[in-house]
Amino acid sequence: MEPDVIDQVTASVRQGLIPAYLYNDAEVHELERARLFGRAWTFLAHESEIARPNDYVVRNIGDDSFLVTRDGDGQIHVMFNMCVHRGMQVCRAERGNARTFRCPYHAWTYKNDGQLAGLPFHVDAYGGEDGFIKEGQALLRAPSVATRNGMIFASLDPDAPDFETWLGDFAFYLDFYTGQSEAGMEFRGPQRWRVEANWKIGAENFMGDSYHTPHTHASVVDIELFGEPKPYKRKEGVLWNAGPAGGTTYKLPPGSDFRSGLAYVGYPDEMIDRMQHKLSGAQRALATEPGFMPSASTLFPNLSFVHNWPQTDADGRITPFISVRLWQPVGPGETEVYSWFCVAADAPDDYKAASYKAYLMCFGSSGMFEQDDVENWVSITTTRTGTRCPSGCSASAPTTPGPRTLKAGSAIMSRTCGPSRAMTGSWSSSRRCCCTARGATARPRACYRPVDGMYWSRPRTVCACARGTSRSTSRCCAPRIWRSSCEAAV
Repeated sequence: MEPDVIDQVTASVRQGLIPAYLYNDAEVHELERARLFGRAWTFLAHESEIARPNDYVVRNIGDDSFLVTRDGDGQIHVMFNMCVHRGMQVCRAERGNARTFRCPYHAWTYKNDGQLAGLPFHVDAYGGEDGFIKEGQALLRAPSVATRNGMIFASLDPDAPDFETWLGDFAFYLDFYTGQSEAGMEFRGPQRWRVEANWKIGAENFMGDSYHTPHTHASVVDIELFGEPKPYKRKEGVLWNAGPAGGTTYKLPPGSDFRSGLAYVGYPDEMIDRMQHKLSGAQRALATEPGFMPSASTLFPNLSFVHNWPQTDADGRITPFISVRLWQPVGPGETEVYSWFCVAADAPDDYKAASYKAYLMCFGSSGMFEQDDVENWVSITTTRTGTRCPSGCSASAPTTPGPRTLKAGSAIMSRTCGPSRAMTGSWSSSRRCCCTARGATARPRACYRPVDGMYWSRPRTVCACARGTSRSTSRCCAPRIWRSSCEAAV
């Protein structure tokens, strides 16, 4: 079945379409675990989160738990959070400071560089070194590890491409978020919460969906949270793709140069001075000509950034903030969101406070943008729960809205049986799917409708669309008004 799913998705994407079941399907989720998160470079932590010797955090790649530690000598290690004895997690706290980690099962103890330090009853239980060689035993290390701008990435693939090569042209944009100062950046958090939504929806929203801003976030416009930029100015920005990433920009006022552009969005002079020194000439030129300021972006597969600048006080002060977030899949219909506030380590204290306030207002678990977005994403994921189109049919965009009376757990509107014959032919008297010849099957007392891949829960309602009428009501059953006519028949 696995190749069939991949082939179906590939064929649809090449037509410019995305099958709806991609966003809430158990089989797709399993494929992502093995083929995506088992290979890709994934963000784990920032060095500022483990700033002191012996600090650690625990993070995940897919279902695999990792310890990210800084040992007593300041070296950073990324190791599977799994005792090599019986596979028990050796650390069950999210973060802390520890020189050693002791497995709660049999008390095997490891140093924070991963080396096995203690093994109870080594002589009695194992016969000492002759029975089990303790020397050299250690927690398993992540196969591939890399850092950039203090951000720690890992891949489960020992043959993963070189990180900088994989990052490609996105390095140009990454520095706008995490390379603002020679002093480095501070990551605060993360806030963590779960939403009943597929992880890909948030990732692709940050990658380039400026289309939704003036509509989904209309309430933010109503309360005038933004003096600038106005939501309608989203259309004046550009979308970009760079290597394994993509994102959005805002258009700065005409005549802006690097300094005036950064001042326009609220950066103080001393931070502008540092950025002017740190960023390259090509990076500085982005804010000069053509005059764009990077906003949201996503690095494949599940790491997103947002750079925005709301008003933070009654006097209209505009302060920018940067947030970094990870869309951690829990299941096909659930995501754990990790959200960090990110700021230059040497930024003025008053700026840090105002920027953090701006972040909390807009994003994070209580942010206004966050509430708007999650409402949409949960609805999308819930709507897309169901069974895929029968074998032999292809996925495409929906041609008509679906009826109100659908069988529980039915398929999604955009899983259709190719070019629909229901628009040109009629339902058979046996209530079988009109694309039966292509492999579809009928359920007892339910009519499968290939227009949108759904089963009717009231099989007595049969539309003869060849003549544009409903057999039950003699009302028009044209595609554009399918809902109003055929629902009435039910």
